[in-house]
Amino acid sequence: MFRILYAWPLLLLTACVGADDARLMLDPVGSLSSALQESSGLVALKSGFISHNDSGHDAELFILDERGDTLHRVPVAAHNRDWEDIARHDNTLYIADTGNNGGKRRDLRVLALKLKPDNTPPEEPHVLPVRYREQHNFTPPPHQHNFDAEALTQVNGELWLLTKRWLDQQSAIYRLPPDGDSSPLTQWQRLNTQMLVTGADFDAGTQTLLLVGYSRSLFNRQAFVWLYPVQNNRVTEQAGRRFRLNETGQFEAITLGADGHLYFTREGSAPRLFRSRQPLTTLISG
Repeated sequence: MFRILYAWPLLLLTACVGADDARLMLDPVGSLSSALQESSGLVALKSGFISHNDSGHDAELFILDERGDTLHRVPVAAHNRDWEDIARHDNTLYIADTGNNGGKRRDLRVLALKLKPDNTPPEEPHVLPVRYREQHNFTPPPHQHNFDAEALTQVNGELWLLTKRWLDQQSAIYRLPPDGDSSPLTQWQRLNTQMLVTGADFDAGTQTLLLVGYSRSLFNRQAFVWLYPVQNNRVTEQAGRRFRLNETGQFEAITLGADGHLYFTREGSAPRLFRSRQPLTTLISG
């Protein structure tokens, strides 16, 4: 989530980013409930989606239909300090409480909980602590650090947490142990995304990592998607493809829908749920 204004020099960064990127055309699907006005994570179900708000909101999950209408609101027995993304593996959900714009948090974590078929509240989640081995300064100026993480996905049995590196607009991948080991995480791979990464998903069928994010410029905020092939649980960065979305704004979440198309949520303006015109298979073969 972004609320703090940048200093003037930073307002102009990346104003022209994305001018030569291929375009990814989105169509509006629907407007989310006003109770979900800051959707920050999105994961697909066989029919519909699950989403959540970020900081400043209740700790709850929103079960949505295919058009983004709320079917159920499911409370979670945990504090929403700054929920930024959600991932799913079978009936287990993983919520990334890892938003860290100020770079000062020492309570970063991922919450693991079982999704119940009747949408009753899940048991208290299992906590997976998050600490970065490379972080030594916990008092940086706002947005002047590389330890904010707003993207989480499950890749071939591993949890991948991807950072939103404010200083260079790259993204570091950290692999999170599912057993809750509290040892500091070590960077696994660095991607030169040229954007602030805000959401992730993974397609096991095509072994494709999906990332969404936006440029750092406040006055000309362009939104982008990266499609990266994954081999042996590493991103083949040179084969990645970047697209600039035809819609601008603060896109916070991405998921691959049951129909094979990409779905997105955007904060701040309606409509806030979008679908790609082309399916993923077409995008990666083009």
